[in-house]
Amino acid sequence: KIMKIRIFMLVALFVTTMGFSQRNPNNTYMSTFTYKAKAGMVDKFEKAAEKKTKMFNKEEGSIIYTYKILTGNNNGAYERYLVGQSSKSYDMDRSQELEYWDKNVAPYADPIGGQVRWMWEEWAAIGDQPEPPKYLHKTVIAYKPGMEANVARSIYRSGKVLEKRNPNAFRRVFSPVSGADLNIMVVFTGFDEFGSGWGDSETTWEQDYNEMFGWEQYANDQKMRDKSLREYNGIRRTTLEKVDW
Repeated sequence: KIMKIRIFMLVALFVTTMGFSQRNPNNTYMSTFTYKAKAGMVDKFEKAAEKKTKMFNKEEGSIIYTYKILTGNNNGAYERYLVGQSSKSYDMDRSQELEYWDKNVAPYADPIGGQVRWMWEEWAAIGDQPEPPKYLHKTVIAYKPGMEANVARSIYRSGKVLEKRNPNAFRRVFSPVSGADLNIMVVFTGFDEFGSGWGDSETTWEQDYNEMFGWEQYANDQKMRDKSLREYNGIRRTTLEKVDW
């Protein structure tokens, strides 16, 4: 019982922190950009974007990873992730870089939406791999206003089970700061080969979950999470593949 109370208080602290942490200078942020190559210009876009990335986005504080979307409505588009940002990063003068993009890359692609800024939810991270994996499952969880605690609890606890069952697991979780619906969380799980990393287990996911968090907690947490989701597109998942630039 004491363990359950502590876990509940911990998750409640995470959720409370979300509302105030955007002004915390110690937080880590990420900016994302999505582009679709114009018809017949995929090769030109990829070559131009690769050159720009190598020129401007290989140093700490300016690193950009690019992934190609493999599934969903934006299949074939590219998502670019400017990672490892601090609050002060957004005060940097990037005019030269932006001017280069507008002149040399933008003619070959159309943006899908605009820039989105995200905060890294460090409490939900799994794995300390120095480089992002080849493939990502990107899961967008849209919840009803005021019900993020149920989603956060499910994410946190599922992560602990995932760590137990797959020691090589990779997961990162982000919440939007600007440029997107604020009542969502995005979960990235990664791997280098489909079907890799999962060994044989004598127990089920649900059994491990309940062993760690208490009797019937898996069913209860799933029920509360599902009640918190929006009726339309509560959970959406796409698969992405890393572009080696």
